[in-house]
Amino acid sequence: LITDLLPVLDNFQLALQSGQSLTDEHPLIKGVDMVYKQFFGVLERSGVELMDPVGQPFDPNFHEAVMTEPDSDQEAGIVTQVLRLGITLNGKVLRPAMVKVSG
Repeated sequence: LITDLLPVLDNFQLALQSGQSLTDEHPLIKGVDMVYKQFFGVLERSGVELMDPVGQPFDPNFHEAVMTEPDSDQEAGIVTQVLRLGITLNGKVLRPAMVKVSG
């Protein structure tokens, strides 16, 4: 059931990101954010956690690298951007984070 709900979580996050041009006080943003928090709260109580590995070394057990980019400020093999958050359930990876890695 949780893996079937992950696309819904992704779509909530996309909706919130697409509304960044609006203020946090805009009724639509407030409503979507309230529903997202309630929805994610249910998942959290079931043991779901988000992985946000920016700045961490790339680990194929937790991350799926889909892009690399040269970065003179960062050593090679460091996650520079998360394209899709990773999900764990009770500490086990349900979905690896889709990431961009420094090359």
